[in-house]
Amino acid sequence: MNRYASSDLRNFAAMLFAAEGLSAGHAAISADCLVAADLRGTHSHGVIRLPFLLQRLRQGGANPRPALRVLRDAPATALIDGDGGLGAVTAHEAMQMAIKKAAQCGVGLVVARNSDFIGTCAYSAMLALQCGMIGLTWTNGAPGMAPWGGRQNAIGNNPLGIAVPAAEQPPVVLDMAMSVSAGGKVRLAAKRGEDIPEGWILDREGRDTTAPEALADGGALLPLGHKGFGLAVMGEILAGILGDAAMLDEIPPWFAAPERRVASGHLHLAIDIAAFRDVAGFRLRVDDLTGRLKETPLRAGCEEILLPGERAARAEAQQSDHGIPLPTAIEADLHDLAGMHGLVPPRPLAQPASA
Repeated sequence: MNRYASSDLRNFAAMLFAAEGLSAGHAAISADCLVAADLRGTHSHGVIRLPFLLQRLRQGGANPRPALRVLRDAPATALIDGDGGLGAVTAHEAMQMAIKKAAQCGVGLVVARNSDFIGTCAYSAMLALQCGMIGLTWTNGAPGMAPWGGRQNAIGNNPLGIAVPAAEQPPVVLDMAMSVSAGGKVRLAAKRGEDIPEGWILDREGRDTTAPEALADGGALLPLGHKGFGLAVMGEILAGILGDAAMLDEIPPWFAAPERRVASGHLHLAIDIAAFRDVAGFRLRVDDLTGRLKETPLRAGCEEILLPGERAARAEAQQSDHGIPLPTAIEADLHDLAGMHGLVPPRPLAQPASA
């Protein structure tokens, strides 16, 4: 599998977004959101999404030049309208606003409505780490998951991202959907021609299946038990209803209806640690928590205990040095997009000489 420099993929994606009408700043944010996902090993939310997002911009489902508006504003809270812009753009603006409010009030909570597909929630949550804060992002989305006990789609898997700074250890970063597997992972398996484990999805008849293409053919993701379903309901309320965003089947599938506005919602929370205690002491305590958990005796067959975000941090370090691997099908997509826009596709890195 060929590997690509993250900077090359980022520049290429930004040029594609700019070619579809995004400002330079918004194109850079949208590109960075995708490549950051690839770097951290979440390839289901990386450049594989480029064809879908660009199609949404071309066909009017997403607004390339959104005029984001603040609808309600208070010292620690705000409600913003994303004007149908790409979700990464709306989320970036909302989290930056939440960070500024947290710097003044200790916490900042910004809810966004009329947005689009957000990408990974970790991306905007981790913006708070740059200011030494805790960040949280929650979003709702198109129904792709069955309720606990249900046999067809009724609710989004409504992912959540939480990022916490540490001292010497990697930040603790939870990035999860409320389904057994993210829909993007299922679509990635279909792209690769691979089966998926049983228990991930149901087919259109409500039967368990290992065929990933069944999801796009009217299938449904399975919730992460009754607790995952319960969290998805809370995400629908906090990210959707609270800001008067669209919810449930009011939200069209962004990848299957590229001409329709998604109008989904996000919730963004920033917490200034300094408002509660000394920051250095907090970071050391997070390191202590990490170390003590990792010292737990292991079950048979387990090699180590990993905290949320630890595997992703290792992937980011490795792929920053050695490049991001892209399957042939995704390479072909990038070449097609380059031809469509009159651009030169990114070149793979030279393969290391074999010993």
